[in-house]
This record gives sequence, structure tokens and C-alpha cells, in this order.
Amino acid sequence: MLCDFSHLIGNPQAKEILSRLLANQAVPQVLLFHGCQGVGKGLFALQLASALLKSAKVPHPDLHILHPDPSTGQHPIATIRALIQETSLPPFEAPCKVFIIHDVEKMLPTSSNALLKTLEEPPADTQFILLTSAPSFLLPTIVSRCSKVPFYPVSDEELTCFLLEKYSVKDAKKIALLSEGSVSEALARLKGAEPLLPLETLFGCTSYTELYRLLHPLSDDYSTSETDRFFEEMLYWIREREPLRLEEALPLISEGRKALFHHLKFKNFLEYFFIRYKLKK
Repeated sequence: MLCDFSHLIGNPQAKEILSRLLANQAVPQVLLFHGCQGVGKGLFALQLASALLKSAKVPHPDLHILHPDPSTGQHPIATIRALIQETSLPPFEAPCKVFIIHDVEKMLPTSSNALLKTLEEPPADTQFILLTSAPSFLLPTIVSRCSKVPFYPVSDEELTCFLLEKYSVKDAKKIALLSEGSVSEALARLKGAEPLLPLETLFGCTSYTELYRLLHPLSDDYSTSETDRFFEEMLYWIREREPLRLEEALPLISEGRKALFHHLKFKNFLEYFFIRYKLKK
């Protein structure tokens, strides 16, 4: 079985491991893809599944993809039991069945124990690909049953090239640096490429009156991810334009993150930052 992972970004070690296993027809029945969020584990799993199924068709009757229940953040025991029951049935049209389980660490102990026996003695025509960004939260007995494939953050250079080639992004290098090797984070930043406030204007304020006019239209309903990205944009701006003051800005933003967690309004944090950082200048 041959499979081309070359179109996927990053993780050359995983590409080499999986290509070798496929070429030797020696893919273990239970694989654990582990590594940071957003580095492509799911895309690699789909590519491997296509090779095992000998079909790129999605959906495919012999491909089963499980995600945690969005309402609870967990894999329900009923879903795991249904999966176990499905493994006892023969494939519909492919040589095997492939089960991809995302965020496998989000199983309750009852679900993990229910799945363990199947992983210990999987049917010959069944393949499991487990994905996790937190392997330490898995039962040691499940980890010991898996053949592990590590995934790592994508390099800034490769992520920059990816953004330039595929999306022609003007700030590709900046987005890559702020995304810390995560492709999904880079794409999320791409969708919301403009910060919540124009940083040139924010850092150009010379009085509290100017700042008030700038902050007044802001909402108080930004998500944690939105404000975190804005803080990172601020730090990037300072690092690029006022690098000698980065050490001063870091604790201020750290305090702001904690204060927002305790329900300080985003506008109030920016006022505080402006007074402590800008007016000291």
C-alpha cells in the first residue's frame, strides 16, 4: 500500500514512519497520534485511512470518525459501545474498517475501560487511529496497547510558506510566529486577521481622551480566544517596535489575562495598560 503524505504540511518524521509502515504492509492495528493541537494529526489520520481503505471517498461506509459530544466535551459511553459493536461486523466494501477517535483523552473511565478490551484483541479487519494532545490523561493500559506516532509543531518557515502559497497572506510571517506551529491556529488568525483594535492607533494615543474615544465602541463580550489573540498581537507589536519595553509589557498583560478571568471588562484592562505602559513612557 502506497500513500503520499507530501501535500500535508510539517511533521516529516510522521510522514516517514507512516510511509514505511504502509510500504511494508505492517501498519499496527492500534495507532496513537499524539502531539500539540492543530498540527495536522486529523489530516494525517484521514490520509492513512484512505490508503488502508484503498479509497479517498469521504464519507466512506467503512470509515468511522468519532468526536467528543460538544455539549459535554466527552465521548459518551453509548457511542463507545456502539463503536465496539460495529467492530464485530465485516467491512462493507473495503479490505478493513478504520476507526478514527479524536481527543481520545476525553473519555470517562467507564468508556476507556469498555474500549480497552477491543484494543487488546481487535478483529483482524479493524484499524484504530487514536488522536490526542494530552497522552498523560489516557489510561496507561490504553497507551501501552498503542503504537505511538509523535507529532510536533510546524516550523515558522514552513507555516509562513504555506500561508503565502495557499492564501497569499500579507502578514504570513507574523501569523506563523503568533500561531506557534499550529496550522489550525494560523487559519483561525487568518479568518480574523484584523485585531480587535488597530494597534498603530492604540499605541499612538497621546492622551486619555484619545484612548477613551478609541475604546468606547468596544464590546464587553469578546471570547477568551479573541482577547488572548489580541494580547499576543500587542506583544508582537511591542517586540517589533519597542523591544526594550517587552519585559515591562509581559507582566502587565499577564495581570490583564488574570483580571479578565475574574470578569474585569476588556476596556478597563486597556485603560489600565495604557496608564501603566503608555503614560510612563
